[in-house]
Amino acid sequence: MSHWYFRRYVTSEEERAGRASPQLLREVAAMVRPYWAKMVALLAAAIVGIASNLAVPYITKQMIDVGVLRGDVAALTALSLTYLAALGASWAASYVRGYYTSWVANRVIYDLRVRMFKHLHRLDLDYFARNPPGKVMSRIINDTESLGEAVSVGVVDLVASVLTLGGALLIMVKLSLELSLVAFSIVPIMAVATLVIARRTRRAHLRTREKVAEVTSELEKSVAGAREMLTYIMRRRASIREFARVNLETLRASLEATKMTASISPVMNLIRAGGICAVLWYGGHLLVEGRVTVGTLVAFFGYLEMFFRPVMTLTMFYNTIQAALAALERIVGFLKEEPRVKERPDAVELRDVAGEVVFEDVWFGYDPSRPVIRGVSLRIRPGERVAIVGPTGAGKTTLVSLLLRFYDPQRGRVLIDGVDVRDVKIESLRRCVGYVPQEAVLFSGTVMDNIKFGRDVPDEEVVELCKLIGLHELIMQLPQGYQTPVREGGKNLSVGQRQLIAVARALLTNPKILVFDEAASSVDPVTEEKIRRTISTLLRGRTCIIIAHRLSMAAGADRIVVMDGGRVVEEGTHEELLKKGGLYAHLYEIQYGRAAVSP
Repeated sequence: MSHWYFRRYVTSEEERAGRASPQLLREVAAMVRPYWAKMVALLAAAIVGIASNLAVPYITKQMIDVGVLRGDVAALTALSLTYLAALGASWAASYVRGYYTSWVANRVIYDLRVRMFKHLHRLDLDYFARNPPGKVMSRIINDTESLGEAVSVGVVDLVASVLTLGGALLIMVKLSLELSLVAFSIVPIMAVATLVIARRTRRAHLRTREKVAEVTSELEKSVAGAREMLTYIMRRRASIREFARVNLETLRASLEATKMTASISPVMNLIRAGGICAVLWYGGHLLVEGRVTVGTLVAFFGYLEMFFRPVMTLTMFYNTIQAALAALERIVGFLKEEPRVKERPDAVELRDVAGEVVFEDVWFGYDPSRPVIRGVSLRIRPGERVAIVGPTGAGKTTLVSLLLRFYDPQRGRVLIDGVDVRDVKIESLRRCVGYVPQEAVLFSGTVMDNIKFGRDVPDEEVVELCKLIGLHELIMQLPQGYQTPVREGGKNLSVGQRQLIAVARALLTNPKILVFDEAASSVDPVTEEKIRRTISTLLRGRTCIIIAHRLSMAAGADRIVVMDGGRVVEEGTHEELLKKGGLYAHLYEIQYGRAAVSP
């Protein structure tokens, strides 16, 4: 990914940082709404805890003024028991609040990850072209975890802090208006310090999160390309240098965020100490003058601590959730991503497909100003076997991507049996068009799981199909046959085995149209021959489109379409194109030598 993209991304996040918080807090509220019953229990526990905590300093005042100074032992005993009861109620309420807050937070993270994963499968290839796997994984794993921190300190903690602050303020004013005014004088100082530090902390956390995503992306590329990294020393060194650079930028961003976060507590404690010192000095004068009692002064300091604690909690809460709010902004942005390829409300099912495919004056470019498909018009008859060949970058794979609706053309139409694919339900379209990619992607599970690919098909049907395409013998040579575990990416299988599994997977739905996207370009000659035999025997009556890098795969086709520069430049059979002496003959000559060109 280009560095420009990350600079652009961070800048756009920073521009929203100052104004997005209220909306994002509403998003958090919407996330916890399904658990309103537990939230009510949390609020009830919070109120009980707040009431108990607010009672403690006043009980202390009465113990000093009535029990100690007046020598009333009975009152002192009763007040002591009341004090213990208040502490017990506070402890019980704190336990309930802490447990259920954590429960709700973890449930929200679970729900959010499920929601994001489902949304991920709605997005089209355009999104994945713009966002590397590392960044996508960071959204679903790291950002949701960060959001959990905000939810765990949570809405209830925020409400509890506000209620505690309000209760402490009322009682402080009732105890001594003069001391209260002294205490309140430091609030503006705290507010200014909070705003300044919070803004810088927010931006620092934004930068850190983006750099972490960039590191994840670089790491993912290195792991995915481990074989190439081990083979090409210069590429490995370049990759190490790039990772070191990105990692250093991440370190700097993280240290900046840490510096800002670390400054919060010392600054707040310094302001708090100044406030306490001022109250102690003025309160001492009032005590000497007899305008307050010892119990009142002691109680006031208890409430002063309760006043400062919510102020600091709110300050720390605000700063703690900066990273979470930044993560939530990205999560919301991800959930608002819409696929450019959308299913129309009145889309139809493809039924009784004959298999005719028509490209009608099709134009397409990943960047619309730079088309890679230029006015292609092509008709493939039902049951026809057509090979599409051409040099690298000719637009072969892009053309079949339009048939599968991975993308939509900017101009023209792609039709199946006369129906525009944009008018067809996407699931129905991809059920009718089987696709075998150049590199088979296998997932964790067994060989049988990877062939079925989530479809409810009897094992016997899978075995029968594998026998037909020559895969059964290869599978039975594996340690556990069809139940052999497949490592991530199919690393414990050969390239040929993986490709034949992909062929079986595509054929299992019995598609009327089948696309082979250079499916034999990276396999050994034996596997290539098996794929060619499969095409010759199993695909009778099906429309077959073969994107061929090796022209030996194209030679047996009913028709060969030659593309160059996004256009169709030649059409004909293998023999016709060789006689013509055009681009196809030139490509054939390059692959097989001049002697093979002569008819």
